[in-house]
Amino acid sequence: MNTLNQILIITKSYWIPLLFAGFIITITGCDILNVNNPNSLIEEDLNNPAAAPAIANGAEATLTNALGDLLAPYSTATDELTWIGTRDGWQELDQGMLDNPINEFTDGAFNSISESRWTADNAISRLKAFREEGALQSNLPLIRSYLYGAVNYLSIASSFDDVVIGDRQEPAPAIGEGNMDQLYQTAIDYLNSGLALVQSGSEWEARLLAIRARAHYEEALWNKLNPDIASSDPLVQSADAVNDAEEALAIIQDGADWNYRLGVSSQTPNNNMAFQVNERLELRIGNSFIEPTDDNTKAESVSLEDPIDEIPAPFLEAEIDAFVEANEYADITVVSARELHLIIAEDALARNDSQSFESTINDLRALDGLTDYQGQVPALELLQHSRQVNLFLQGRRLADLYRFEQTSPEWNLNRVEEGTFFPITITEIRANPNLSLEN
Repeated sequence: MNTLNQILIITKSYWIPLLFAGFIITITGCDILNVNNPNSLIEEDLNNPAAAPAIANGAEATLTNALGDLLAPYSTATDELTWIGTRDGWQELDQGMLDNPINEFTDGAFNSISESRWTADNAISRLKAFREEGALQSNLPLIRSYLYGAVNYLSIASSFDDVVIGDRQEPAPAIGEGNMDQLYQTAIDYLNSGLALVQSGSEWEARLLAIRARAHYEEALWNKLNPDIASSDPLVQSADAVNDAEEALAIIQDGADWNYRLGVSSQTPNNNMAFQVNERLELRIGNSFIEPTDDNTKAESVSLEDPIDEIPAPFLEAEIDAFVEANEYADITVVSARELHLIIAEDALARNDSQSFESTINDLRALDGLTDYQGQVPALELLQHSRQVNLFLQGRRLADLYRFEQTSPEWNLNRVEEGTFFPITITEIRANPNLSLEN
C-alpha cells in the first residue's frame, strides 16, 4: 500500500454546512471542486511541527473508530452481547466461532485496528523527529500518541492470535502466534517513553501508568492462555502491574471513581458497537446480564446480581443506562480505577494474601455503596463477578471465560475452540503475498 499522502478528517458536524455549500455552488455555476477543506492535511502539512496537535488528533480518531469496530465482534463472541438481527457473521461470532478469516465483522475490525496502529506509529515517528529537531512546541501531542500507540498494541495482542505489523509500503510477514507477546513489550516501551516526558502527578501520568498496569497484567494473562491454556491456576500475579496500579491510584484522588475514556460524539467517529446494539439492532446485551424487553431488542432490566447484597449490580445498571442513552455515541473506556483495584485484588488472591484481597475488593465495592466483603462467598467467585461487572464491554471478557472455564449461553460448543481469538483476516490475506488461507 502506498505511503499515506493525505489525511482527511471530516466530522459529522461539517456535513450540513458542506451540503448547503454544495447547493449554493450548484445554483451559482461555480466549480464544485474548488473548495478548501480546513480539516485536510497534505504531506507538506504533516512535515510542519505546527501540525503536531492535529497529527495526535488523527491518531486518537482512528483509535476511537478501531475500538468501536473491534469491540462489536469481540463482545458478541462473549456473553456480553448476543445476536438478534439478520447478519450471519454476527450469528457465527455469537455461537463462538472466532477463527473464520472470512467473517465480515472480524475482517472490518482487523482492518480498522491495523490502520489505527499504523497511524499511531506514524504519528510517533513524526513527532519524535520534531522533538529531536527542537521544533516540537509541546510534548503533549507526542505523549498522547505514545498512549494511543500503546492501546493499539494492547488491543491487538489481547484480541488476535496473529497479526501483520508492516509499514504499509512493503508486505510484511505475520509475526506468528507464538510471538504475539512481543506486542505487549512494544506497548510498554511506548508508555515508558510517554512517562519520561509527562509532568509528575498529572492526569496524563495517571493515564499512562494505568495503561501500563494493564499491559503488564495482560502480558501475564497472555502467558496463561498461549499457546494453549498453559496453567491450572487461572489467577494473574504481576508485581509490575500492581506497582503501576498503586502508583496511578496514588495520583487519583482517594476513593475517586476515575476512568479514562475516549469521548464519542457527533463530531468524532461513532462507536460501531453501540450503533449495532442501539441503532441497527443486530445485537443486544446478553442474557447473562439482563432481562430483555418483550420484543427481544433491548434491555428491560439488569438480572446479574451482586453475590453478597443480592441486588442488581449498581455499576452495571449505570453503565447500561449510559450506553443506551448515548445511542451510537457511547464513550469507550480504556482503563479505570475499578480495573486497577481488580488487578491489585487478583494479585493478592494469587499470593493467598486474604487480608490484602479483602481490603482492595472492598475499596472497589465502596464505589457502589455495597456491603464489605468478609468471606460471605468464595473469594474467586467474587473476583470473577467483579470483573464481569466492572469491565463490561471493555474487551476483557473472552480471556476470563477461557481461563475460568466458563461459557457463553449462546456458544455452540461444537464450534468453540478453547483459547482461540481472532485470526488474520481475508482482506490482509488477499493483499499480502506472504499469507494464504492455508497458513
